[in-house]
Amino acid sequence: MAQTPMLIIFNPLAAKGKALSHKEEIEEYFTSQGATFDIAITQNGTDAITIAKKAVHTGYKIIVAAGGDGTVNEVVDGVVRAIRELKLNTSDAPAIGILPVGRGNDFAYIAKIPKNIKKACDLILHSEPQFTDYGELFGGDFPEGRCFINGVGIGFEPMVNYAATSFKRVSGMASYFLGLIKVMMNYPKAIPVTITTDDETLQFETQQISLCNGRRMGSAFLMGPYAEIDDGKLDIVYAKKGLNSLNILWHASKFLIGTQLKTEAFSMTRSKEVTITTDQDRLICHADGEGVSLGCSSIKVTLFSRELKIIRK
Repeated sequence: MAQTPMLIIFNPLAAKGKALSHKEEIEEYFTSQGATFDIAITQNGTDAITIAKKAVHTGYKIIVAAGGDGTVNEVVDGVVRAIRELKLNTSDAPAIGILPVGRGNDFAYIAKIPKNIKKACDLILHSEPQFTDYGELFGGDFPEGRCFINGVGIGFEPMVNYAATSFKRVSGMASYFLGLIKVMMNYPKAIPVTITTDDETLQFETQQISLCNGRRMGSAFLMGPYAEIDDGKLDIVYAKKGLNSLNILWHASKFLIGTQLKTEAFSMTRSKEVTITTDQDRLICHADGEGVSLGCSSIKVTLFSRELKIIRK
């Protein structure tokens, strides 16, 4: 694939600006391998969507997200929008590569993208893309829809994520643990929800729901321990009752090793489509770590089975 036209969408602000230190290494490695590539630098929080859309229209065959989960999310959203506009079938659509130079890199972990940047570059040059699921969320700040590749969090986990992003000088796992402490200082109450899936309707009070395409969120937490990114289903993992502050901390430790479903408090179902509603604007949620809402009354999510090409193992 070394001679395939490729665009690298590079987010210099990923990992609190630490990503910039990898730019020269990436350029030098691809150049040394004789790869044909261009590089586009994002300037603000949504640039990658616009750049990725234009790249598909321009005819790039590989579009690389160099950043964290947010950059990957934006590239996926932009690529999908352009594919739909051009009415491309999956086989003719460009492949997406990933260079994990961001904060959490959760999807890169799931996709088995090497942390070593040279090895990640080598994977893009010498591996075939794999058909991969992606999702689309409707609700909150995105009534017209926002695509995602890894997962959607509702309740406690996105609250921690929002808190983690507020720390200007701390990134990675440390920011999530500090975010956890910050959220625990104003512990959220359980809210009544109705979850409608392909096969059932569930009603209960909860503080935590995860809609998982990939297994990991928040840099280290296995929110969907059995999720697969190419099985055509979302794993919906949820606390089926309200949990007090001590219980949530105990269960948070279970998220680290993915054993929460072995406890009585958590359950799981699978579905291609899911709608979640509550009685007031109290659904706090994110998609791939990107903010969706600090409080809405409903969201709808649809999974598209094996309709993206991702260069991964």
